[in-house]
Amino acid sequence: MTEKKINRHEYCEICKDNRPFIFPPDLFDALVQHKLVIFAGAGISTEQKNVFPYTLYEDILGEMGYPPNSDISFPKLMSEYCKKTGDKKELVKRIKERIDYICSFPELYRSATKFHSQLAIIPCITEIVTTNWDDYFETECHATPFVYEQDMAFWDETKRRVLKLHGSINNLGSLVATSEDYDECYKSLNTGLVGSQLKLLIANRRLVFIGYSFGDEDFNSIYSFVCGQLSGFMKKPYIVTLDEQNDTKWRALGLEPIYTAGEFFLQEIVHKLEIEGCMFSVSVINSVYQELDIMREEHTEFARRINLHKYPEAIYCLSYQDGIIHAFEHFLHHVYYGQSLCKANIQRIIEGYEKLTKEKRKIRKYHDVAYIIGYLNGYLFPIPPAEERDFFPRYFDFNLGNEARTFDEYMDSLNITEGRKKLITNFAKKIVEKQLPAEDLIYHHTAFLL
Repeated sequence: MTEKKINRHEYCEICKDNRPFIFPPDLFDALVQHKLVIFAGAGISTEQKNVFPYTLYEDILGEMGYPPNSDISFPKLMSEYCKKTGDKKELVKRIKERIDYICSFPELYRSATKFHSQLAIIPCITEIVTTNWDDYFETECHATPFVYEQDMAFWDETKRRVLKLHGSINNLGSLVATSEDYDECYKSLNTGLVGSQLKLLIANRRLVFIGYSFGDEDFNSIYSFVCGQLSGFMKKPYIVTLDEQNDTKWRALGLEPIYTAGEFFLQEIVHKLEIEGCMFSVSVINSVYQELDIMREEHTEFARRINLHKYPEAIYCLSYQDGIIHAFEHFLHHVYYGQSLCKANIQRIIEGYEKLTKEKRKIRKYHDVAYIIGYLNGYLFPIPPAEERDFFPRYFDFNLGNEARTFDEYMDSLNITEGRKKLITNFAKKIVEKQLPAEDLIYHHTAFLL
């Protein structure tokens, strides 16, 4: 008799819904071509069961005296609630308090934004459509929100954008919740600029619905609009869901279901992009954080120990280290804009700064050249295997072109007189004499190349 193997996913509340699936080739093609659009519903945000014990709908349903299994639609229930309270202000207040409550507890906030945090690092997803009111795509993915008609003039000027069909918590008057709101919203989508942009996305992109259920009023309204706009000419849309019971209905609607959790779907995207060589490994982020901490300490200690009046060429090494630190900080800042892990984007940055290095050499701005070399090395840091990063050069003798790992190695190089170019040495002396008349002043290269 063989003992049955235990599947930990069946018992773990966190990962039990991470169901394996085969990634459709047409979906991956759309992804790498930046033609995949995420349609995000409340199921990946504030209305998850691991965020609040009850959804907003369930809370108000109970307050209005309806039994739990009532089939009244979300917008109709919100309309009845507004009539009972006298106006829409109380409903908007309830929505805002709910989102504010999540923000006040980091654990709840992390649960509510797991999907957004995962999406943030993916370079190829730059267009999102959502019916959610929260601002998590803005705060976690650095997506520019598009809510009003006037916003649409700037659509192509942003690197990542989120089309907010039902308004934003940051613009309380824009919230779409009641039946009356829904009617006005979909009339506007049929004639306005927001609707025009939505139609363009439907026509030219591959759609993936995530966070919706079959009975979701948001989904029903959005999908009816989508189908009505393009009918048989629409590219096959996908829905990421755990609702296998409605498989026949999904397929009857023309949707291809992928049965797994939304966060896991994004994790698999990241994994596939890494395997295909489009993205650096996510582990690089921690490596950069660690090396940045070390570089800051080395830089501070080096500036304290070195006498620039005795060793004026050390300004080049200080500039080099400033370049590395600024590159790391820039890299880490843009990780959650979806840019830093993209290999093609990093290659463009490197090529741009290599060209800039040649230009600065021609005009003999040697401290800028040293800074740019440091910046380049900072952006080259993620490229080699992890074990090779242990030899990353933290010091640089610019005149001789010698890279060094430690302060002592650098000083050994700096004390070599043979082969030094007087032009480069004299340029360093002039900077020291002009900018650092007192020995206790510290040289620093800013993040500008003037």
